[in-house]
Amino acid sequence: MIYLIITTSIHNKVCKQDYHKRREQYLTAISETLTYLPKEITPIIVENNGQRETYLDYFHHFSTPVNVIYTQNNVETYKNKGVNELLDIKEVIQQLDIQNTDMIIKVTGRYRVTSSAFFEEVIKHEYCTDAFIKFFNADTMEFCASDCVLGFYALRTVFFKMLSPLSFNHDTSPECKFAKYIRFSTLRLKEINHLGVECIFANDFRVVEL
Repeated sequence: MIYLIITTSIHNKVCKQDYHKRREQYLTAISETLTYLPKEITPIIVENNGQRETYLDYFHHFSTPVNVIYTQNNVETYKNKGVNELLDIKEVIQQLDIQNTDMIIKVTGRYRVTSSAFFEEVIKHEYCTDAFIKFFNADTMEFCASDCVLGFYALRTVFFKMLSPLSFNHDTSPECKFAKYIRFSTLRLKEINHLGVECIFANDFRVVEL
């Protein structure tokens, strides 16, 4: 199976903190992303500020309510939010018993997917590829073999399980750490040139199409 995990954190502790802006970004981006998501892929939203009712509970995909998993992973503060995010993904895998051979697409909830191309690429190569990654430096806006886009990628579940969240708790950026993990893992890699996603960076709300 193929899953889309949409990562969210309604009450963020880092970068710009604007609840109403963040709510607007989530509602707009998730709604549009789901319009491009093929029926073969199962969406899941994960939010890390505890179990309660939120505006994330009301999304649908082909008339089916989207499952929302609430975690407590935003309680802890790490050197970067990549740790919290990976803990959230691992908790979804555990709670839903996602199998090692299943494929997980991850998208940051505030990022607006602008076409179905990446989803279709994963469906097409699901059984012969383990990772779909765009290697890119968001600061220089150039290809970089040791850096990558963590806002939108796909990885087989077993490789999520092998990745330690605390390995992201260093001064090295999580993007560089993840790129190195992918490069040195014995997996079948497909490098993606165009993701078809509009990224909104949390530190300055800069918008970039990748």
